[in-house]
Amino acid sequence: MSERPTHSPDPTPPPIQRCAVYTRMSFDGSEEDKFDSINAQFIACHDFIASQISRGWAPVDRIYEDRGYSGGNTRRPGLQQLLSDIESNLIDVVLVYRLDRLSRHTPDLSRLMVTFERHGVALGSVTQPINTAEPQGRLALHLLTSFAQFERELAAERNKYKYSDARAQGLWQGSASPLGYSLELQRLVVHASEAQTVRSIFERFVAQPSVTDLVKDLHDQAVKTKAWKTKTGQIKGGREFDKNTLYKLLNNRMYLGEIFYDGQWHPGIHVAIIDQPLWDSVHDLMQSRARRAGIANKSWQEDMFPLRGLIFGEDGRSMSPWLSSKQRGRYVHQAEITVGAGASGLPRISAPRLHDQVIEYLREHFRDPTPWLSAMPQALLDEPTFDQARIRARFAGADQTFDYLTLRNQGLLMRMLVERVVIGPNDFLIQIRLSGVFDLITELF
Repeated sequence: MSERPTHSPDPTPPPIQRCAVYTRMSFDGSEEDKFDSINAQFIACHDFIASQISRGWAPVDRIYEDRGYSGGNTRRPGLQQLLSDIESNLIDVVLVYRLDRLSRHTPDLSRLMVTFERHGVALGSVTQPINTAEPQGRLALHLLTSFAQFERELAAERNKYKYSDARAQGLWQGSASPLGYSLELQRLVVHASEAQTVRSIFERFVAQPSVTDLVKDLHDQAVKTKAWKTKTGQIKGGREFDKNTLYKLLNNRMYLGEIFYDGQWHPGIHVAIIDQPLWDSVHDLMQSRARRAGIANKSWQEDMFPLRGLIFGEDGRSMSPWLSSKQRGRYVHQAEITVGAGASGLPRISAPRLHDQVIEYLREHFRDPTPWLSAMPQALLDEPTFDQARIRARFAGADQTFDYLTLRNQGLLMRMLVERVVIGPNDFLIQIRLSGVFDLITELF
């Protein structure tokens, strides 16, 4: 009697992987274009998903696309919708036709990957060997982004030398020439009426005892900055003078017939508008006014303003170091400097007091670095050598030595860890640079 053959049970189907397709093109095609890059990317990605059906891949219903948006930043509605759905745990895999469709900027891509990893979302590319759900894919992503960064830096270096070489030959690189000049065959030539305006501003600065009054006079006489047209036909410039634009004009050595390249000023081939005696009179007066105000002519000392360049108002404009006649350091909103006191609606922040509060904030996180550690990429947290207990102990030890740090070392630590400080009318927000936290962890070990 023969035995009936046995049948193995059907294999368990793989879990469904919800796949989102993201597409992008830098220009927005006309409505007459029935088939464009977005369509091609979409079809290629969905064909790829169909080829992975045995792995449980299935497309989601929502379309994520950005037409006419650059990949140089993440301010794209389609991408933001994708990130929102990832935060809502609606997606398991993000698929792109090519990596640069998602981002052309390595730091942005790194931040996106932090979000992906935090929610267990894999990234795949149709034309590149990338699937971050697998170790080989993560390695390929790292290599591709490293080479892309290298190529961008190499191109930037080439552009720098090209720019310097053109400037050395007297060729102007850029869309707008300075007030007082126009462009002919990429060379600066004197614009008679504008040149007279520039000379008048220099002469009136010497004669006018008040810079505020001079700016007011320029407003009353409708004297404005250089107006120019972009390649797309947009009008730029042509704005009223404020103190910033006035001092920028008065410090522009191009009016002496010089040109800037290779990090310093050189004799140019264009005609000077201002002679040396008038230039010297203006700058001697600037220095004497600065001395009377108690303001040092040399650059701000890092020890006094270690957060210089990192302080911003809630409107996004920077707050600059300001040294009063009583040698009190403050951070002051740009509108307070260019327009007048009270223009920004924000307080003038005492630099020492703000530094103390930032340091205390950092020390709190030294004592409990949980928020910093939890924001690290999941791949790093899962690394066996990333010993969190040991890291916490090192942070605690560093906190105990904080009181012995010099002001300069405290400043260096703040600049390492602080991305920016945003000042509001009644409070402020400290944003931390995660790459600085990682660098500090490396140094502590």
